Amino acid sequence: MKKTMRRKSYLIYLIIGPTLSLVAFILAYLINPLQFNEQSSLAAIPAFLLSVIILIITQIIATHKEVEKVTNDSYNLYETVKNYIHITKIGTPKKAWEYIIHRLPVIEYVQNTSFNFGDESEQSNERLYDAQAYQQSAMKIARHIEQGLTWKDIGDTTSIDRFRKIESCIKGNKSTGSYIFKSISQTEPQIGFVLLTYKDGTTEVLFNWDFRDIPQDPVVLLSRDREIFNMFAAQFKGLWRVAVQDYDSMATKSTS
Repeated sequence: MKKTMRRKSYLIYLIIGPTLSLVAFILAYLINPLQFNEQSSLAAIPAFLLSVIILIITQIIATHKEVEKVTNDSYNLYETVKNYIHITKIGTPKKAWEYIIHRLPVIEYVQNTSFNFGDESEQSNERLYDAQAYQQSAMKIARHIEQGLTWKDIGDTTSIDRFRKIESCIKGNKSTGSYIFKSISQTEPQIGFVLLTYKDGTTEVLFNWDFRDIPQDPVVLLSRDREIFNMFAAQFKGLWRVAVQDYDSMATKSTS
């Protein structure tokens, strides 16, 4: 149905263009704005030029509309296909984080993990956490939490300061959402992942954030597959159960 409507719209532009061009030619010829002698063939020149210009403009508009529609169709097709592919590549952790921050207005619930085992901390700081975009994201997250976003963080000792920064940016008396973070002591490496639940009920999991002993950044993967999401959701629930809240943060709240 939409395709038929778009085709009709394009055909209308194709019809309107020559019609307007012809009308402009006739009117310009009759009005004769340059006051050429009526017997002179030069009187038709301004009318002809005006009709050509109008024809070109309508063709440009029609082409632009068609290209815009094709672009929208391509995006919708990409989104549809992505929904049915079990796993897609997002890119580096920095790009994946930007992906999340960009979608905050339509996200309802975030469950995030942040683990950096051993020598990974230095590389992860250099490649992600020290970047200006990440540093500025704490304030953006806090603003959306104030507007209703629920965000839970689980991390190790290397991530606590980043979690506290988000918490410090939240204006508690105005917040309609919630932010809770817990820490866990690592004895074995943990896989990093982020669970996203959108306001329309759609869910995604982004995983493979970990900076292991590889020569380049890891490629973060995304899946909307329900079984894959549930698998990571169960992992988050288990980690949340054994993690502990930040007592320093709790003490600060109780004395403020």
